[in-house]
Amino acid sequence: MKRKSLYLVLALCVGLFMLCQVAWVAADTEPTVGTNLGNVAFSAPVTPEGAKYLGLSSQAPFHLSDVQAPYVLIESMNTT
Repeated sequence: MKRKSLYLVLALCVGLFMLCQVAWVAADTEPTVGTNLGNVAFSAPVTPEGAKYLGLSSQAPFHLSDVQAPYVLIESMNTT
């Protein structure tokens, strides 16, 4: 009985390790063209000109859906 319990614990640990590896790889994948990001929140634009450029009514935190443009290009840089 002790050996079966040891094998069960070992199998659970290996399964958990494999699940974590899959999640880690999925988090590192680059978004593809046409990926829907959802309603992403951003901090306020630094200048009033920046708010005007984005089509925002005020210089406050905003969501991606608030930007008045037919297309939005977002450049993402990994800083770690």
